[in-house]
Amino acid sequence: MNQHILFVIVNLFPLGAAQQLKVLAAGLVARGCKVDVAVLGQRSFEPTDWNDLDIAVTFLNGDDKTPLHTMRDGFHVVKELRQLIDSTEPTIVHTWCGAAELLTLAAVQKIPFTKPLKRFRLIGTELYRQPEKRFLRQFLENRMSRRVERMIVPHKTVKQHLVENGYREPRISIVPNSVVSSVPVNRFESKRELLGRIGVPDDSKIAGTVARLHHRTRLKDLIWATDLLTCIREDFHFVIIGTGPQLRQLKRFTALTESKSHIHFLGHPESPETLVAGLDFYWHSHLNDPLSGNLLSAMACGIPAISVLGDGTAPIIRHQATGFAVNFGARDEFARWTKYLIEQTDSAEQLASQGRDHALAQFDKSAMIDGYVRIYDLTD
Repeated sequence: MNQHILFVIVNLFPLGAAQQLKVLAAGLVARGCKVDVAVLGQRSFEPTDWNDLDIAVTFLNGDDKTPLHTMRDGFHVVKELRQLIDSTEPTIVHTWCGAAELLTLAAVQKIPFTKPLKRFRLIGTELYRQPEKRFLRQFLENRMSRRVERMIVPHKTVKQHLVENGYREPRISIVPNSVVSSVPVNRFESKRELLGRIGVPDDSKIAGTVARLHHRTRLKDLIWATDLLTCIREDFHFVIIGTGPQLRQLKRFTALTESKSHIHFLGHPESPETLVAGLDFYWHSHLNDPLSGNLLSAMACGIPAISVLGDGTAPIIRHQATGFAVNFGARDEFARWTKYLIEQTDSAEQLASQGRDHALAQFDKSAMIDGYVRIYDLTD
């Protein structure tokens, strides 16, 4: 395979959409492709680990101290992205989740009295079930998306969501997510670092999740579950890794509970993979992220998982075999199964082992990379 691929993504937070992209990009470089990454949003860190993989990363947001959230930023990155495509001349431009698709579609439109871009294939990936968009934005995306040759999703639920919002079903392909293999293996050291970060005793039991602070991720369910569990387990703590518009509301809600000192908001910390590896339990509370990469990676690291059960999590969580499945919104079930895992250590170790084996066997990264390569090899 000999392609020059430019990926377009909003940010490179290691536990977000960039998690799967990094696995794919590294695999493509190993197969002889030239890979560039255009980042539309905030430059929050130096992409040294990406550069070490021979992946060129370009940040396009002129105000690199703030996330991509204003109209001004959008207009700026569209111009910069068009210039980058013109100068690098990729054979494939591949948008990766969320606003990256709309801004890329705007950047590649034919503009009167300007130099046309050289021909390239336009492909998109959407890993999440996005919230409903305003009519005008959805209308514009549907019209401009005719330029997209192929949309790739990890699960049929995302495909169904796109079709319901006007995307052409024959142009949508499914390539499942994979386990990310870069998670630290020394969980003892990771646990020590996590304990130090949140300042709790060494014998504490810690559950955690990675999620955007938004009502759709149902973090209030997990805060409520923590409140239930800390009534009988003073040694239990809950960690939330992520940012989003509901930070203030969630902190206010937490302050009204008896467990407020047991709940820790970490935002986007440095080395978040290390902190996740230090968890005793991983909680997953929503169905907007089918075949969640963070859930898979936690299980592959040997962390027992408790997750809501639905179409998007059923291939990962087999109740009492690879993890514990709970009903959607069932706060008490998170608390009940976590208490069981704390007290039944042998069962917890067996569940973690079975979950790890299942994740590694069924969601190998080579299968994911092969799926994308097959799509790249198709002629338009």
